[in-house]
Amino acid sequence: MISNKIKTFLLASSVCCATISLYSCNNEWEDEQYEHYISFKAPLDTEGNSVGVTTVYVPLTRLNDDGTPRYGAEGLSSYELPVIVSGSTHNDKDMDIHIAHDPDTLQTLNYARFNTRSELYYTDMAPLASFDEVLHMSSGQDIAMLHINLDFRNANFVNRYVLPLTIVEKEEYGYKRHPRKNYAKALLRILPYTRFSGAYESGNLHFYMVQADGRDESQAGAMLNAVQLYAIDENTAFFYAGNNDESRLDRENYKIYAHFTYHAGNNKTGVVTFTADNPNLNFRAEQASFRILEEDDATESYIRRRTVIIQDIDYHFTDYTMAQGSSFPYHVTGTLTMERKLNTQMPEEDQIEW
Repeated sequence: MISNKIKTFLLASSVCCATISLYSCNNEWEDEQYEHYISFKAPLDTEGNSVGVTTVYVPLTRLNDDGTPRYGAEGLSSYELPVIVSGSTHNDKDMDIHIAHDPDTLQTLNYARFNTRSELYYTDMAPLASFDEVLHMSSGQDIAMLHINLDFRNANFVNRYVLPLTIVEKEEYGYKRHPRKNYAKALLRILPYTRFSGAYESGNLHFYMVQADGRDESQAGAMLNAVQLYAIDENTAFFYAGNNDESRLDRENYKIYAHFTYHAGNNKTGVVTFTADNPNLNFRAEQASFRILEEDDATESYIRRRTVIIQDIDYHFTDYTMAQGSSFPYHVTGTLTMERKLNTQMPEEDQIEW
């Protein structure tokens, strides 16, 4: 039998241990559970043509509220890249975070993904971009924005531009970068957008091989799920002829320009003129038309749906590089459609995920 004194002692000890344990847990909860690592917020694409990099859309030209170019000219834009402090508590010190251009990582990515197919390599975007290499993070601040200036005026988006960045870590800087490389590095595939650029649904676009007598054969194979139009200026974009896309090695040869012209006094309808630089394409086209529809979403009143429809598409071209010594004439007709869902409660440039 255990005496009453021993029972009382054991009970008191248990209460004391529980109190100490509870007190200890509270202190641990108040302390930092994870390191205050520095990282970029740049999640990698997991599908599409840009797996392994981060696709970012920015306006071709940043505008002021009155519609004038923010940086003085068309084709000048910017992007704010989030730099974050991880952890379970707030950042408690001032830091100057050093950020550098990182061409070595881009070179490694290119070879790992495409091996010797250099025509598919991503092109370093550094000549088109500039940023401050030191970003200040104040005590109590967990997110800071790295301002990246972009100059698209001499860009050729046949090139697959990527801006490679890395967080630089040195003991004297007083911070630690995230140990996971995809957090401490950013590979930004930055694409400018306009009202007319983007991914168009192509289910109503028909693609025919032309017979020797000039008649269209049955539709020539499956078309792409989407046709991408890349911005050149506010009213001009380009795409690749037929069912070609950016995965084609000689895509530069199949570049088609689409020039959009509004009808007088109307900013919702107009005509589209198609042209090509390469005489080997034997390119010829009829004039197409476009219309822009905007309507509020039926269930979410703050969402506005904008649809751009390019109709009456009708052009011919010759694929002269598919097989050596042979050429294949094609005829493309139909319609392209692109829809964007715009949140009217925030600036358009802050919600682009097209």
